[in-house]
Amino acid sequence: MKIFPDTKIFIICPGNIHSGGPELCHQLCSRLVELGADAYMFYTPNSSGSFNPENPIDSFYKKYHVPYVLEVEDKPHNILVVNESANVYFDSYKRIRKIFYWMSVDNYIINISSMIFQMQENALAKPMPKFFYFDSDDKAIEHWTQSEYARRFVLLNGVPEKRVYVVEDYLNQAFLSNATKINLDEKKDVVAFNPAKGYQITQRLMEIAPDITWFPIKNMTPQQVQILLSLSKIYIDFGNHPGKDRIPREAALSGCVVITGRRGAAGNDVDINIPREFKFGETEEDFPKIIEKIRETFDNFTTNYEKQNDYRKRILDDKNRFAQEVAAAFNLNPPKKIPAAITQGFSPKGYKLTEMLSTYDDYEIKFLIDDRFCNGQNSTGVDVGNYIRFEKNESYFLPKTGGGRKILVISSADANFLYLEGRLKKFAFLDPEEAELENLNSTIRPKKSDVLVVS
Repeated sequence: MKIFPDTKIFIICPGNIHSGGPELCHQLCSRLVELGADAYMFYTPNSSGSFNPENPIDSFYKKYHVPYVLEVEDKPHNILVVNESANVYFDSYKRIRKIFYWMSVDNYIINISSMIFQMQENALAKPMPKFFYFDSDDKAIEHWTQSEYARRFVLLNGVPEKRVYVVEDYLNQAFLSNATKINLDEKKDVVAFNPAKGYQITQRLMEIAPDITWFPIKNMTPQQVQILLSLSKIYIDFGNHPGKDRIPREAALSGCVVITGRRGAAGNDVDINIPREFKFGETEEDFPKIIEKIRETFDNFTTNYEKQNDYRKRILDDKNRFAQEVAAAFNLNPPKKIPAAITQGFSPKGYKLTEMLSTYDDYEIKFLIDDRFCNGQNSTGVDVGNYIRFEKNESYFLPKTGGGRKILVISSADANFLYLEGRLKKFAFLDPEEAELENLNSTIRPKKSDVLVVS
């Protein structure tokens, strides 16, 4: 979709909630900001009723440091990205251009079914809510698909292939970093499973083979989930796979052999590209075969693990592929200047280096790292005068000769995250002391080539 000089991109996302869909929304906004697009999260009330418009960003996503709004500018050059859980917003805006981002096919169908079921209770209680349906008049709508399953779904429903773009997602950086530390020698004869996905099938398997150790992923923190997966030899998922689900990929990178059914995204060889011997039907006749495969995998773990090398390689390439797919969908090119951070914080050296680097053609100062004044807070009580502004839960450094320029103030932990994301590429110092360099290496550990020392 074409981006004009005045185009603003609004990405609909429920506020104050942490799940796979919102994470993908933040990944998309972060990537667009990196590419220089004028992109915003558009936070809406969530289903739990815990929405706080004064602070709508879930704490898990604050590290992305992407701008947000609570209203959309409904103008012809702007773009609204709508996922299937927010499809009721499609008719709320008439002039803006629209992208339907299919993150979950099945959830779209469930949402519509729920709306219609509620109408059966009392058809005169309220007007029937509007939702997106495949209309031949919707020629201006572009469709993005997170999975091959979703791509086939929209094509089946008459969307021309020229209006369909594949834009996937990737696992979060914290998980990817920890996954590199997996020791396969510590694996146990354990089958991990998510009780929220296909539990009836799993329950039947547990009845047939009670001697096998089955461990549910339930009431766990992300760290506890990763520990369980790192110790388990197998992860099974007989759910409906409404899109390219997160936990099977996390399991694969945690060294699990993944065994699935054949529904939804598991039914093709793109979304879950494991050999067919690891995908099963879900009838009584199939259950003994599944148990046999589990036992055989326990006995020959290395062999079966290596059979899924292609699946793990594809998952590890998800982030690079996502970056390319977003850029291609909007025909955006990487920025010419390298994004850099002032590492010496709110200090005389920090001020001076900001002014010096503003004259460089190769670098653009995007961030100032200072744990004392980040995230819209002043933890010191020191009067920062007109140098730092606090707004919308963010902090901005205002250089004297900046001409209205604002530099985002971030913590060292968030700097590490944005460095791994690719939004931050250089760490700048002015005449650094050895202790300053050692501190950077202990907290962020950048490549030596990414440390910019100015004298």
